[in-house]
Amino acid sequence: MIRANSRFSLSVKLVVGALALITLTEPAWAILGVWRRAAVTTAVVSTAVVTSEAAASQQAAAAASAQQAAAASAASAASAQQAAAAAQTVQKSPQQKLQELQSLYDQKLISAADYQAAKTKILNGL
Repeated sequence: MIRANSRFSLSVKLVVGALALITLTEPAWAILGVWRRAAVTTAVVSTAVVTSEAAASQQAAAAASAQQAAAASAASAASAQQAAAAAQTVQKSPQQKLQELQSLYDQKLISAADYQAAKTKILNGL
C-alpha cells in the first residue's frame, strides 16, 4: 500500500491542481472567472514562492546541522585536550613533580608554606 506524502500543504496541492487545470483548458477559456493567461501567471508566481520557501527551510536546516556538527567537534576537541592533560599528569614521576615544584618556588611563584605543603603531599603519595 502506497502512503501519501503528507509533507505538502493544502495550498501546494491546490496550486498544482490549478496548474493542471490551466494546462488542459483552451487559451480563450475562463477558469473560475479568471482568464487562462492571468491564471497561468498567478500559478507560476505562487509555485516560485512555495519553492523558494522550501529552499529557505532546507538551507536553515542545513545551517543548524552544521552548527551542531561544529559544536560536537569543539566538544570532542576539548575532551581530547583534557584527556591529554590528564595523561601528562599521570605519567609524571614524583621526582619530576618535585623538580617542577622546586622550579616554581625558585621563581617565587609559590610561597614557602605552599612549597612545603605540596612537597609533603607528593612525598606522602609514594
